[in-house]
Amino acid sequence: MKKSHLVAALWIMGCYASVASAITGGEIVEKVQKKLNEYKSFSATFEKQFYWAALDKSRSREGHLYLRRPGHFRVELDNGDAMVADGKTVWSYVERNRQVVVSSYDGELRTPWQVFVDYSDNYIPLAVEETKFNGRSSYVLVLGPVDPTEVQSRRQMKVWVDKKKWWLMQIETVEDNGDITTYTLKDHKENKKIKDDIFAFETPKGTDVIDRRVPVRGAE
Repeated sequence: MKKSHLVAALWIMGCYASVASAITGGEIVEKVQKKLNEYKSFSATFEKQFYWAALDKSRSREGHLYLRRPGHFRVELDNGDAMVADGKTVWSYVERNRQVVVSSYDGELRTPWQVFVDYSDNYIPLAVEETKFNGRSSYVLVLGPVDPTEVQSRRQMKVWVDKKKWWLMQIETVEDNGDITTYTLKDHKENKKIKDDIFAFETPKGTDVIDRRVPVRGAE
């Protein structure tokens, strides 16, 4: 199927998927994406919870997210792990290994949607509900694969969206094996000044540095 035809099909399916809300799934996706594209900067705190179905166990982490166009971001967890970009360089640090991988930045600014949700044309809106989330009026958007017969790791996503601000409030993904990953965002701040040092990474003493940047010819 051509991409243009696929997009049209997704839109139509999204329009008819919602019966519990006056707004369609396709319209919610469009409004959230428009909101994210308007960000010059964004920050939030988040909690990541992972549930292992086979073990019936859960683990949670808290962290902070900072974004600034163009090409700056910082995602850090309370266990010391971090990923930092200053528009030219990306540092990926794992505390327990005392190791940082340094690479060249070659992509666009990651939006919160891209950081937390692997959302693509492979998923479509299936249903929309209205609810309260942390005291705020919200929509719950249920997403499913376009073709359930294809081999995909995720079988369903649920996204909670603030009705007034169009903020992402919570994202839940359910894997084929029943494992569940949930991100809950709060303390949203949009288009506020973020200091430059947030996007700088200071390598801790004793850290193993793996530099994967390609040397520039003639720079030696």
